[in-house]
Amino acid sequence: MDTFTISYRVVDFLRKHPPFQAIDEQDLLDLAGRGRVRFHEANEYILWQGEPHKLHVFVIQQGTVSLWDETDGEAVLKDVRGPGDLLGIERFNHAPWCLHSARSASDVVIYSFPASDFEALIEKYAYVRQFVEAHDTVSTEFEWAKDTKAPHEVFLHDVVSRKALEHCNPQTTVRDIATRMLATGVDAVAVVNSAQELQGVVTVNGLLGWVASGAVNSDSPVEQVMSEAPTVGSGASLIDGMLAMAETQADAVAVTADGSKPAQLQVLVTSRDISRAFGDQPVAVVKEIGLASSTRVLSELNHRARALAFRQLTTVSSLDWVSRFLFLVDIGIVKRAIALAGAEMQGVNWCFCGASGRSESLTRHAPQLVLIIPDEQSRADREKAYDRVCEALVECDYLSRTDLTFDRLFLVATAAEWKHRYEGWLQDPVRTEMYLARPLFDLRSVHGDRSLWSGLERDVAGAVDRDILHVFANDCLASLPPLTFFKDAVVEKSGEQTTVFRLEHSALRPLVDVGRVFGMAARKAMGTSTFERLTLARTLLPEHSSVFREASETLRILLWQQARIGIDQDTSGSELPPALLSRHDRHVLKGGFRSILQLLELTGNSRWFATL
Repeated sequence: MDTFTISYRVVDFLRKHPPFQAIDEQDLLDLAGRGRVRFHEANEYILWQGEPHKLHVFVIQQGTVSLWDETDGEAVLKDVRGPGDLLGIERFNHAPWCLHSARSASDVVIYSFPASDFEALIEKYAYVRQFVEAHDTVSTEFEWAKDTKAPHEVFLHDVVSRKALEHCNPQTTVRDIATRMLATGVDAVAVVNSAQELQGVVTVNGLLGWVASGAVNSDSPVEQVMSEAPTVGSGASLIDGMLAMAETQADAVAVTADGSKPAQLQVLVTSRDISRAFGDQPVAVVKEIGLASSTRVLSELNHRARALAFRQLTTVSSLDWVSRFLFLVDIGIVKRAIALAGAEMQGVNWCFCGASGRSESLTRHAPQLVLIIPDEQSRADREKAYDRVCEALVECDYLSRTDLTFDRLFLVATAAEWKHRYEGWLQDPVRTEMYLARPLFDLRSVHGDRSLWSGLERDVAGAVDRDILHVFANDCLASLPPLTFFKDAVVEKSGEQTTVFRLEHSALRPLVDVGRVFGMAARKAMGTSTFERLTLARTLLPEHSSVFREASETLRILLWQQARIGIDQDTSGSELPPALLSRHDRHVLKGGFRSILQLLELTGNSRWFATL
């Protein structure tokens, strides 16, 4: 193979690919000046598995290189790499030797750079260091630096740091407090005692409600019009405050020294105070949903909530709070749809199942509803009400579900019928086709008589044994992740290439299925998310904590991708073309695929059942 000095035009190529785009031009010129070009014909080895690290690292300039695991004498394809991808950098993550054989799948041109020069760039540039550390692993921290902080990175206290705390004592008159609010333009005033401990909050809406109730004595003390306000600790983020207000439908949140009401009040934050950070008012969106006069208004609020979420999904770390916010939105819309459809019924319990039941549905994919009714009530009337609510959700502009495994009215049944069904699935999973019912093991109560759901949850938890766990664990292997991405294609383990990334089927589903297994093993399957279930798994099998931790990071990345692409493309996000994924996205997802396989391998190993 002939080699020759790399010309400076190589820099133009390098700057198109990570991590080189973060490196100063002069440093790139210095690196290129000491590099070489190498040419390999098809089916030549570039690296051998197990050999000592070479003195150079390599960047593929053109052609295709495949990575193989040859440890047992049988070559297993592990990855496919193309222009811009690196080879030989595992040394910087303490690998003792080359982890895989690298073989040219076509004529290949590679750039060869001294490993010592590349190591110097790792030490100089934080982005390069993060890129290398994240290589072949799962990391949500490998992101471009930002000039501004995201809402979950901002302390709630800082939002109003320049604003004086408006407060009064319980005996201040309504007239005086109304006059002060008009003069200062504030939306809320804290009511405190002599020790500066929070007693309540007076808000504009509270005053209007007091007047509307017929009260006319403006000399009454404000303790007659004050209301409760949620409290958070001094270390709370802007997101903590927003969610506290949204969950309680409050107009303000109080920051106290330790997060309790008796503690000394520090600041009072209203929904208007935090709106600037979101470009909208998330608390107002949730409150307006509860007051919507029609499904048309709910449709507009549904779109508004998703648009707000999309603007905030700039990094993977935003996924946690955005999913909680959209969960509150979906619950609010369903509750209001029930009221607008005239479907409020005494004693019944409305539940979510599937992704909604796990609090992992972020696109406009319609929540999958389940209705549990008391044994003595008529099922026919309840089915009609259920139908009206489902039709109302369509009018709220949710995307229709195409993944239902049961007839819609199957999801309406008495508590006794549901108990009988779960007993059948758990006792005879093959004959009853239990695999179709897996989303129903994600059941979560959202409205109505929660005791009906609680009874089912106890029955299911008590019926779980090792035999059914074996069945659930075996079913996890029905969906496997792809091997890698290559150009704009998805490469399966068989080597077959497709132009569609089946994100939900091949990546999300195995994580969700495994999470369900460990949730059931911990007797806490229903009413929990996949994140919570994987945390339970770490408690059950602490020696495998790293596997479950990486699985959680992979889940977070996948849900983030599904949410931002699904909302942007107005789809469920379950399938997408790889062209919508950046090079960085594909790099991170490839590490995630490997973590999914590790998780499936662990789950399918029956030895862990003996520890239960």
